[in-house]
Amino acid sequence: MDSHAGTMCTSEMLFDAAKESHVRGYKHLMQLYRDLTGIEVLDLPDKKTVSAAAALLRAFDANATRQAVEHTGVAMFTAYTSDYSVGYACEIVNRMYAARHGYEFHSDVLPYDDMMAAISPRQFCGWYKVLMIQRFLADMAELRRREIGYIMWIDADAVVVNHSFRVQELIERSRHRDLIISEDVNPCCLLNTGVVIVRVSSWSEQLWTDVWAMRKYFDVFFYEQSALVRCLKARLEGLDAVQPFHSYVRGGPHGDKLFAHTMVTCHLDLNSNRCQGLTVHVSDDNRKIDTSHANEHDHHMAKFIFHCAGIRTVHMPYVTVYGRCNKARTLRAVLAAHGFDVRGA
Repeated sequence: MDSHAGTMCTSEMLFDAAKESHVRGYKHLMQLYRDLTGIEVLDLPDKKTVSAAAALLRAFDANATRQAVEHTGVAMFTAYTSDYSVGYACEIVNRMYAARHGYEFHSDVLPYDDMMAAISPRQFCGWYKVLMIQRFLADMAELRRREIGYIMWIDADAVVVNHSFRVQELIERSRHRDLIISEDVNPCCLLNTGVVIVRVSSWSEQLWTDVWAMRKYFDVFFYEQSALVRCLKARLEGLDAVQPFHSYVRGGPHGDKLFAHTMVTCHLDLNSNRCQGLTVHVSDDNRKIDTSHANEHDHHMAKFIFHCAGIRTVHMPYVTVYGRCNKARTLRAVLAAHGFDVRGA
């Protein structure tokens, strides 16, 4: 008997049948496909049909959960060690931004040894953000009581430079997806967790639980970023299907990259180390900072948040660092260039 002499079934037909019968999961879809077609042994085209139907179901289910969004209030949060002056300076400005838009703002400031003990056996302090995300999502009922629908992590060396921009604009652009994040400025990694906007949802809670448990990346570059990418791939979000992925490489996609639960923005839109016409010179003996503006190049600059990351001994258009970057001086120059006075910080 020919095992492929069954009834034809397209991915759309399988998708419709799965919706009606509430079937989910690849193995269950394979069985449903067998039941519908009479085919006992699935070959590669059959499996591709099942995979396509599974992708349609993921998008359908994700969209259904987005329709139920009740709150879009935002709670911002950060963390840094008590000896990190950059963190204090950025927190002052970021708190001003949060207050302007009615967002909550939380910060953990603690000794380095305490931070590392909290994330042990992980060996990179970036893991602390995952711990804080889990802490917030552990009591989603309380967040909803405060009408908070999204939590937003911001690295201690990242600062909001456009205070008129509302986080809700990104939330609306994402159509209320569970994760809003930017591409990394390093093409070796897909995502940058310097700024992460997380929807208060069960999907988010499970995602970050899995990220936290990803032992392979406890002490392996890019740490929690690599763990997040791995967990998103395991959920078949489809990031790896976009090639090239980064907007700044030749042939790269422009605009937001939308997946079932995730929106990935161009780095300039959310979290970038390019800042409005800023040129930083730190090579002289006194390590002086010189700033200049070039408004005609604004479209190449961070539109929302400047993140002082990955700019050591590099030359980038309109954000140039000569020599080893002094992060504190660089950030103070950025803040001064945007009219923020944090000399007392």
